[in-house]
Amino acid sequence: MHLDPAIAKQLTRSLAAPKPQAADALTEREREVLVLVAQGLSNPQIADSLVISERTARTHFSNILGKLGVASRTQAALLAIREGIAPAPSAG
Repeated sequence: MHLDPAIAKQLTRSLAAPKPQAADALTEREREVLVLVAQGLSNPQIADSLVISERTARTHFSNILGKLGVASRTQAALLAIREGIAPAPSAG
């Protein structure tokens, strides 16, 4: 199968781009976890903050990655800030 280069480029962009509309699919707890991720907290710190197990924090974060269509904590944090889910970090 041969694709026109312009179509191939558009398809690649659509597959690689995060899905901001998926943020609406996050549960309230996943949103709480995402805000803490955007603040730079690790899974153990998130677990302590929310009084949940570290495994539960990891599970929530894994679900977040899947729902948002991102592959890393950094991408998730940037999306959360860009979409207004989490505040931008202060410069001080």
